[in-house]
Amino acid sequence: MNRIWIYQSKRTFSEKEHNEISTALDTFVKRWAAHSKKLDARFEILHNHFIALTVNQEEIMASGCSIDDSVRFMQDLDKTYNLSLFDRQLMAYIDEDENIKVCGLNEIAGLHKSGKIQGYTYIFNNLIQDANEMALSWKIPFKDSGYFAMIN
Repeated sequence: MNRIWIYQSKRTFSEKEHNEISTALDTFVKRWAAHSKKLDARFEILHNHFIALTVNQEEIMASGCSIDDSVRFMQDLDKTYNLSLFDRQLMAYIDEDENIKVCGLNEIAGLHKSGKIQGYTYIFNNLIQDANEMALSWKIPFKDSGYFAMIN
């Protein structure tokens, strides 16, 4: 099973940031280990807005210490580039022009009322944990999310 962690930025990465973050992530996944055993890990920068860290746990599972190591690494990236990767008060959605927008939870009701976010608007469910969930439920209609329930 592939375990996935999704980190969402509050903004789109610049080309320079994308390149620097890719280089840093590449270095990290090449050395990422659990109990001194290298993890079968990779990363992806998705939509120039999200970082996905993936570990194939069929042979070596990510342990508490290795997960802590990844969190520290992501916190360092967050500080360096001011990305708000750990801000769970932000929601990303795809607007009518197919652009990714990020809003605060306190803005959702107003965006829904104004029609900028509708029931069919796709949002990103960054709580997914594996490749199967990534394929099936990373992008979901707003009406199927907990956010929709929160405002209704």
